[in-house]
Amino acid sequence: MKNKIFALALAATAVVAVSCEEDYKLYDTGQIDSVSFNYTNSNYSADSVITYNFGYDIAQEHEIAIPVTLMGVPKSEARKIDIKVVADSTDMVEGVNFTIARAEIAANATKDTVKIMLLRGNDDEIQTKEKKLRIEIGMNDQLRPTGQKTFTVRYSDFRITERPDWWSTYTGLPKYSFENAQLFFKYFYELMPKANKDVYNELITAYGDYFVKAKAMQGPFAMYESILTKYVLIPMYNDHKDDIEWQKTPSVN
Repeated sequence: MKNKIFALALAATAVVAVSCEEDYKLYDTGQIDSVSFNYTNSNYSADSVITYNFGYDIAQEHEIAIPVTLMGVPKSEARKIDIKVVADSTDMVEGVNFTIARAEIAANATKDTVKIMLLRGNDDEIQTKEKKLRIEIGMNDQLRPTGQKTFTVRYSDFRITERPDWWSTYTGLPKYSFENAQLFFKYFYELMPKANKDVYNELITAYGDYFVKAKAMQGPFAMYESILTKYVLIPMYNDHKDDIEWQKTPSVN
């Protein structure tokens, strides 16, 4: 009986030893960690496309930040992500339409962003045609691709020539043109956050960036006429009363 018990104990010890040996083999400190795109759209769904139109923005460039996730062990130094352009699915030109501003996993991080800078002033074609950039994660000696390996960025500079409904509800605005609307939003984004941050956030929440969700009824000037006039239109009028056409002098009642 003692011999049987001893034999069983030896067998159990051997199984544990083999199991530990197998577990040890699965851990490879020399393996290359992986990285993948991990973008979630405004509907909180995984997506692989970002679309941007400059519209009323006065900027000559716009940064697209695409989230990426590391699968592996964070390291004490930054690691480069190899980003390649998929030529047969791309009609943007690097240096003309875009630059790759940053592509790395920061030191001690498991999440980061690949940053693409969209350029506006070098290609008039984007005023009538949307252009596309398709990129993919390649493999280098620091990181390899996994999961979502490709991503698409689309952009344009379509000019909004038709007057929005909300613009026509308030005569203190200048006569509508794309350039006048750009100027209005330049003052709005520069001055409103300084004048009243809470109201500024309310406006963006209610009507979206550049008021893309605004309508004539219950629009920004129906609800926020006084504050927009005081902090946006009057400064704009004082600076541009002679070089753009105004419907009337804006004033606070």
